Amino acid sequence: MAVFLVILHIVICLILYLLMKAGILKCTTMVVPLMFFVPIWGLGCFIVLELRSRINPDSFEEVGIEKLKINDEIHKSILMDEDTSQGRVVPLEEALLVNDPHTRRNLMMEVMYADPGDYVGQLQEARMNDDTEVVHYAVTALTELQKEYDLQFQKMDRELTENPGDEKILNDYMVLLERYLASGLLEGNARNLQLRNYSNLLEQRLEKNETPALWCKKIDADLKVGEYDAAYQGIQRVMELWPKDERGYLRLIQYYALVRERSGIDQVIAMIHNRGIYLTPEGRNVLQFWGEEKGGYQENRI
Repeated sequence: MAVFLVILHIVICLILYLLMKAGILKCTTMVVPLMFFVPIWGLGCFIVLELRSRINPDSFEEVGIEKLKINDEIHKSILMDEDTSQGRVVPLEEALLVNDPHTRRNLMMEVMYADPGDYVGQLQEARMNDDTEVVHYAVTALTELQKEYDLQFQKMDRELTENPGDEKILNDYMVLLERYLASGLLEGNARNLQLRNYSNLLEQRLEKNETPALWCKKIDADLKVGEYDAAYQGIQRVMELWPKDERGYLRLIQYYALVRERSGIDQVIAMIHNRGIYLTPEGRNVLQFWGEEKGGYQENRI
């Protein structure tokens, strides 16, 4: 009798399984093992699930492969970060102050392998860090940057010696010097020396071709090194050749500010009014900084 019941149970399970595969029964085939190994309770569970699947078909919708596919548009909108270091973006200044030594050293290594020229200020601060390894990395990076500039200047010096009148070489030399001065590597007397060298080069260029841009660069260099007389002469030249250009007037205000002559600043502001000089937003900001009343000048275009 028991054998007959077992055989009957197996036959029922097989029939139900075939009906599931044929799609006649809505219940999932995952219930078959339970139904097969638990004869009575398994069939009971199957009946309950079958009834529920017929009453609420959506709750038993079988998940197919298509449900696992990511929508193409959504997938395209996901931007993968190629740089693993971006996951822990921390300002280098903060890292040098608060982060653990491991993080500081990793960030310093990333700076060295990236472009140290973009982090000169931070590298100079890192030289004062209490972590000797961080200091070593910073000094090494700054030394390599300085070495690269020295090699480029040596090459340019040779080219200028061989071709002293070559305008292209002279222009390339000036571009290199401008980049060097803007890099932040130079400090103190070394920076002043290069600024004077830069001013001399600009003077040579101005002897051949006077433009307001070149004059302004020379004036700025002279003001930075404290050559106020040379700067004043350059400003007067700009205002003589280009009397409607705001750059000469703005630099004259800067000159009077550096020599601490407030009356001179007021005279320049009055001159701008009287001559109807057109001011860019930068020029208007300068006048507002020095106490110019809002709307106290006319924006005349030339």
